[in-house]
Amino acid sequence: MKNLPFPNLPFKKREQKPRNKGINYVRAPVMVGQCITDYLEAYGDLVDIFKLSGKQAAMMSTSSLKEFISTCRKYEVLVAVGNPVMDVALSGGTEVVNGFLESAREYGVDIIEISSIARVIDDDDMCRLIESASKKGLKVINEIGVAFAHSQVDDKNIFLERLKRQSRLFTEAGSWKVLLESEGLTENIDRIDYRWQVIDKVISPLNLDQFIVEADDQDVLSKYIEIYGPDVNMMVDHSRLLKLEDARIGFGPSQFLWGKVVRY
Repeated sequence: MKNLPFPNLPFKKREQKPRNKGINYVRAPVMVGQCITDYLEAYGDLVDIFKLSGKQAAMMSTSSLKEFISTCRKYEVLVAVGNPVMDVALSGGTEVVNGFLESAREYGVDIIEISSIARVIDDDDMCRLIESASKKGLKVINEIGVAFAHSQVDDKNIFLERLKRQSRLFTEAGSWKVLLESEGLTENIDRIDYRWQVIDKVISPLNLDQFIVEADDQDVLSKYIEIYGPDVNMMVDHSRLLKLEDARIGFGPSQFLWGKVVRY
């Protein structure tokens, strides 16, 4: 980090941006304008990607979207649009989707998130969509998971081979990163039922720079770093950014990580 108020503290050094590993994929605050400027002025070195969640990007004014993107540019932060906007575009057909992608590119959006668990779409169509977005200069993050449209999940309805195949196909089609949704894995289930073995079987076949995991609970994000190391890519809410960075450098937030993280 640059311009720290206490530069002599022995924090472990992080790679400078742009990073391909150790990415902090952060859901931006719903409030924009000066709120975004203040946040990035304080923590811009820690934010790799700011995500406009839900349908926020389609519901804010054009001037606010442009200002958001311009502010992110100033702090070397990439801008992502969450998958619900693509969900709406897909309901309008190919022309609507292509128009949305073109407009996003013209506004200066860097990343489009596309989900295979929010809508039913053939793998071939998804691969064509990935290729189309990539040709327009947009990076694609493909969301996969075990809970279709946030439905209840039991162990008999988890299709591991399917998830692994999707990860491989989407990556081969040009997906920048595969995002593993936490619903049904570590979210909205009891801690004793966390499905770590399912998570591991899905993401371990991938390289560290090919996937992102979602984790807002501080013990969950700490566990990811304990298992996969401090350079695992992770998506968190903006309110969890400092907890995540604490975990990456081995000074919390969970006691079991304190002093354990090392680099060479």
